Amino acid sequence: MEEIIKIVTLAKPEISKEDFLKMIKQKKKELGNYFTDEAIARVLASELGVKIPREKEEKFEISIRNIIAGLNDVTVSGRIVAIYPAQTFKRGFEREGKIARLVLSDETGEVNVVLWNEKVDLVERGILKKGQKIRVLHGYVRESFRGGVELHIGESGKIEILEEGYLKIGELRVGNGPINVIGKIISKKPFIREVRTSRGETVLLASFEIEDETGKAWVSMWRELAKKLEKENLEKGITIKLKNFYVKKGFSGGIEIFSRRNSSYEIISDN
Repeated sequence: MEEIIKIVTLAKPEISKEDFLKMIKQKKKELGNYFTDEAIARVLASELGVKIPREKEEKFEISIRNIIAGLNDVTVSGRIVAIYPAQTFKRGFEREGKIARLVLSDETGEVNVVLWNEKVDLVERGILKKGQKIRVLHGYVRESFRGGVELHIGESGKIEILEEGYLKIGELRVGNGPINVIGKIISKKPFIREVRTSRGETVLLASFEIEDETGKAWVSMWRELAKKLEKENLEKGITIKLKNFYVKKGFSGGIEIFSRRNSSYEIISDN
């Protein structure tokens, strides 16, 4: 707060510290008491055309409830609760651009986050996943045509992954992936055998069933992962972490969690 006041009063000598504090008080009356003084000070600085240096901003993290249209260089952390597919667009004769959306949540609320152009690769490549805790740096806030506000991440924006997220089995849907999930093996032992693929390859496949408090699902590990699993002494009751797996419809009407080349697993406990 003191840093923001110092920067504003240096940039605008005609505004004293007392004047700026009065402006904050007046703005707070207009917006209500839902926002911190720091958040309102940032809005006022933006309205006055005063840019807060990024090295100062990175230290200033706000909660989602304090995000207001007009803020620039926003730093906020939260957990991804939804991710939507990327889209392409064209504006006039300009080259094609890309956009993707996700929803970020913390203990104070939720906000829609909009990723632009090269940042969309984080969604398309599966680097960002539902359940992860992330930090957004250098975002900017605009009013949404749907109502409310949106946090935008453009060319100068950054995203840091603070914590990998793990979904519950009951949250998984056909088409999800890559996803992380933790479950307890309920099969007596993984069923490992050679199968022939549609391309005519003979590869190793390991299958077993896992569960958590929300449901059950079959897991299929292919090729190198199946070879690795064959050497493990996996039995019923062991808990396993599956990382970067995918979800499809299973044979019995349920879901099947299956591996790809980027998938991995970790045994975290035994019976």
